[in-house]
Amino acid sequence: MQSFFLKALAVFFPWAALFICNNPGGAFVALVMQVTIFGWPFAAVWALKAIKEEYLEELEEKKLEKKLAKKKQKKAKKKGMQTNE
Repeated sequence: MQSFFLKALAVFFPWAALFICNNPGGAFVALVMQVTIFGWPFAAVWALKAIKEEYLEELEEKKLEKKLAKKKQKKAKKKGMQTNE
């Protein structure tokens, strides 16, 4: 549901989507592009791309966190085995 909202926001208000994605400079440029009706589709595509990139970055961070958690568990297991001996 959240991704649908962000995509709809990117199409109709590209400047707002870029601002939410923590890109205030891009939001200003997209607002200027949106004011000129000719630039609106380009701003919308830009905002959709920015949303996709942010989503992919979040996925990578989650994968990295899981990987680090597994390494910590393995280290803890090894440490526990060594103290039991």
